[in-house]
Amino acid sequence: MAKKRNPASLHWLAVVTVLFVMISAFLMNRHRGQMTEAMHLPYTAVNLEELADGVYYGKTYTSFLHLQLEVTVKDHHLTDIKVIENAGLDGETARPIIQKMIAENKVVVPAVKGAEMGSMVYISCVSTALAQNSDGQIDTEN
Repeated sequence: MAKKRNPASLHWLAVVTVLFVMISAFLMNRHRGQMTEAMHLPYTAVNLEELADGVYYGKTYTSFLHLQLEVTVKDHHLTDIKVIENAGLDGETARPIIQKMIAENKVVVPAVKGAEMGSMVYISCVSTALAQNSDGQIDTEN
């Protein structure tokens, strides 16, 4: 003999299923929007050989990460990148990209695995900081 199900438990199962689907759709849509936002950040080609020594300031704000950096250039090399503000998703996880940039003396380096969107924000922030003219520098060294 088949066991009858309680109609109230079926009702709650349906409600939980609908809520799960709605929340999943919301999170997937938000992630897709954040990825689109990261892909459309400004990225500027920078020739380090043309940069004057100094400290350059960069700021990139997205809906998922606020980042402010000070980028130090000495003898056409990235010597230091200080984080002034780092608030949001992937900010701390992507931070190792700074050491990659300095070690390779490049702005565009491979993203940190698991923090791809944050890595894109770091790359954008450094490239736009270095793309500024000399008026964008703070504390120029001669």
